[in-house]
Amino acid sequence: METKKTVLIVDDDDLVLESIDLHLSATEDFQTIRVLGSAGAISHMQNAPSIDVIVADVILAGSVSGIDLCQKAINRYPRIAVVVITADPEVQCAEIPERGVFLRKPFGGEQLLEAIGVALGRVGGTAA
Repeated sequence: METKKTVLIVDDDDLVLESIDLHLSATEDFQTIRVLGSAGAISHMQNAPSIDVIVADVILAGSVSGIDLCQKAINRYPRIAVVVITADPEVQCAEIPERGVFLRKPFGGEQLLEAIGVALGRVGGTAA
């Protein structure tokens, strides 16, 4: 039996956090950690022994962008899968970490699950 993947969800919008959490919690493959903003995510990453996937918005309040946060996550957890989300039409795929998967808001649950599966495949994890 495969263990659940731990997914760190980072956004500045509580509704986005809740929506993503609901999509992932609807499956038995993931346990989620919702964090509002980059400061909370950095604090959480300093204390969490393992995170399998990070789903982060590009634009976050504070001095750390979602892209920078994802790079910090990769440095802390070398085998972490990365999904970068944004509603900003100016953000391009080329800006995200090489292993990352880019997902433009709004997206549905199936698109999110597919993006996580692709991201896990890029780091040698198994798609849920």
